[in-house]
Parts: sequence; structure tokens; C-alpha cells
Amino acid sequence: MAHSVSGECEAMRDGGPAHGFLVGEDYHLGDLLWLTAVLYEYRRQVRPRELVVGCPDRPISRILEHNPVIDTLLYGAGDDLAVALRQRCGSPTVVHDLRPRALALAMLRDWRHHWPWLYYRDLWIQARGQWLATFLHLEPMRRFRPVLALREEDREVARTLPRPYVALAPHIGQYRFPLAGWLWRHIKGWQPAAWARLARLLRAEGYEPLTLAAADQAAIPGTTPLLGLPVRQVAGVIEGATALVSVESGLWFVAAACGTPFLIVPWWLPCSVVWAAPMQVPHCLVTRREATVGGVLARFRELVACERA
Repeated sequence: MAHSVSGECEAMRDGGPAHGFLVGEDYHLGDLLWLTAVLYEYRRQVRPRELVVGCPDRPISRILEHNPVIDTLLYGAGDDLAVALRQRCGSPTVVHDLRPRALALAMLRDWRHHWPWLYYRDLWIQARGQWLATFLHLEPMRRFRPVLALREEDREVARTLPRPYVALAPHIGQYRFPLAGWLWRHIKGWQPAAWARLARLLRAEGYEPLTLAAADQAAIPGTTPLLGLPVRQVAGVIEGATALVSVESGLWFVAAACGTPFLIVPWWLPCSVVWAAPMQVPHCLVTRREATVGGVLARFRELVACERA
């Protein structure tokens, strides 16, 4: 898939200035990935000579490296990064500042194009990224699957793992404020005992269960722990998995980009929120009411059977 996208992007170039996109610390792993789908559409419709992305220098930012929709990736922080991005794009400058304050002000200035408060509505009821495409004055997006290009070195850990394996991701992301972390664990989390039982049942069915987690997070008992891997190694593991079973976190966007079937348990948003379906990757959203271990295992079996058919 990455090779075909790379060839398409090579053909999506015209003359004129370079175009830049500036993202801030508020972009988490999933945000960086759905952004790549918007950038693909931007290249297809606007056809900039060069597309430059300025991004905070964080470990998760490495997921954007070697991406065929991005010509140049700049790392930095704050206004220094903004200056570097504008210098890189040259004159005339076309830079889209996607940091929250700048984005909100731009939405207010451009209110005739789209009422500012409607972007928040679109964020939830439309496919992931369409709100930003609207802000950028693009035509409706055709392709919503994130773009990710992995190299052989990103698959080093995956090559050492017994096959077939299932990647389990039981933890939500890190939050700056403890209260926010506690709240989201209660909203998005699934019971540790349920994860442990699911791992035992997957092993009984012939799968090697793995735990993907940060270095300071606990592995599911009875699984192979893969803790603290660099994000591109994590992506390589997910690419080779039979499926990913995850809470609602950025890792399911990685699975979507890799074309790996995924289950999200529990799906805490209304069923009308259809972020995953437009990405056209086999998936299952298990609501909390349905999130028994037996129910999740049954949905896993159905997903794998559909993928093999």
C-alpha cells in the first residue's frame, strides 16, 4: 500500500510554493495518523510542489518519518518551529498553523466558509479528518485510511515473534493531569481480569498473546510483554499481527494504517460515531454492554474468519 501511495504522491506535484503544516503538543498518536489521510487529500487536490510538516520533537512523532505524503519533516518546539517552517517553505508562504489557538482564530476569521462551532460537530459525526479538510477548503475526502510507511528495520522485533500472534493494548494514553487519567481509565478501560482471561483463551486457540504498552505500564499476565518499544517498532508488530485488540487509543489508527484487523473494547462513543468504517479495514467495535470476555472472543473469531474468507 505504501508503495502505491508513494507513486501517487510523486505524481501529485505542480509548481508554486511549498505548503507547510504546523502541529502542536496536543496531537497524539492517533491525531498524527489521521492527519496523514488529510495530507494525502491535500496533495491530491492542491498539488503543492513540496509539503512540509513541522512537529514537536517527541517519540511518537517518529511515526511520520519516511511518509510518502510528507516531503520534509521538521522537528522543533513552539514559535521556533513555526519560524523554521516558514523559512523552509520560502516565499510566498503557505503555512497552515494547526495549533489550537491559531486554528480557533483562523476558524473565526473564516466564518463565512463554515460556522466555527460546526467544526466541533463535524469532528464527532463525520469521518475522522473531514472537519480539517473542510477547514482547508478541500472537496470531500475520498480516502480516510491513514498513510504509514514502514521500513525493514521497523520490523526487527516483529520478525522474532512466534506466529500467529495477537497484539493486546490494554492501556489508554498518558495524560498530564492525574484526574484526567483516572477519568479516562474509567471511561475507556476494560477490567485487568478480563484482559488476562482473554489472553488465556487466545493462547488456548493457538495464538501467542502479546502486550503492547509503555515501559512504565504493566503487561497482561500470561502474555509476551513488549514494553517501551519505539513507536515504529510497535507499528511493525501490529502490522504482523493476526489482529489488534485495544482500548480506544492511538494504536488502532496504526492498525488501520497497516491494514491489520482490529477490535476496540470497550467502544465508549455512540454507535453513530463512525471513525473506523471509512478507513475500510476489517474491525469490530465492542460496546461496554457487550464487553464480556466470551463476547469479545466471539467477535475476534468472526473478524479473523472474515479476513481469511
